Amino acid sequence: MSPVITLTTDFGTSDGYVAQMKGVILSIKPDATLVDVTHEIEPFSILQGALVLKGVSRFYGQGTIHVAVVDPGVGGPRRGIAAMVDGRFYIGPDNGLFSLVLASATSCEAREIRNAELTLPDPHPTFHGRDVLAPVAAYLAAGARFEVVGPVVEDPVTLAIDHPKRSEHSLEGEVIYIDRFGNLTTNIETGMLPRSVDTVETEKVRIRGLSTFFDQVPEKEALALINSFGFLEIAVNRGNACRQFGMKRGARVRVYFEIA
Repeated sequence: MSPVITLTTDFGTSDGYVAQMKGVILSIKPDATLVDVTHEIEPFSILQGALVLKGVSRFYGQGTIHVAVVDPGVGGPRRGIAAMVDGRFYIGPDNGLFSLVLASATSCEAREIRNAELTLPDPHPTFHGRDVLAPVAAYLAAGARFEVVGPVVEDPVTLAIDHPKRSEHSLEGEVIYIDRFGNLTTNIETGMLPRSVDTVETEKVRIRGLSTFFDQVPEKEALALINSFGFLEIAVNRGNACRQFGMKRGARVRVYFEIA
């Protein structure tokens, strides 16, 4: 069975860029199974792409090839890399796009894409997604050995994401992503919450405890929960927390734990 190749980009779907990438892949590996994760990453938002990859990739089996293109530095000095992480492959620009996947990895080997036999001739300087990343994914799916991609990369680029600050009875983080519903994802992961949560507070709202789903509170009421990415999220049931509270990325969020 041919490996699955997923595609995550900020290209949108109106200009044909994604179709060009798919054409390259299918010309090399005609029986490839292609999955569109999303092409609606906010333009140039490497962090949003990193969050989506972390949330999605764990639901695909070993051997899956994840191609991600959010690449504001295309054509510049940044490297193209392929990483084998816990049995799955990640192919994209070395600009921090794989930061969150790498942070939770138990095994990882990254290689710089240097083998010209795995790319299209004369790659266009503004479209490495089509001319470099897509063909590498296709050749790996067709059976190329990972080792031939290029030399080992010991220091993949990682994003400078602030870590939450801990005290004895609280944890302070910040909003790092806002989805299309206006839900506010923080940098506080579920594993950082060792005790029951008493309150979640921002400058604009105070929420008692954690909910497990949106309809646990009345319509238009604020809630906090662990979202499907595994991060603490502030939302409004059938509303838009971003608009309602006027909060943006970087807004501080404090979690207070119950005191036994």
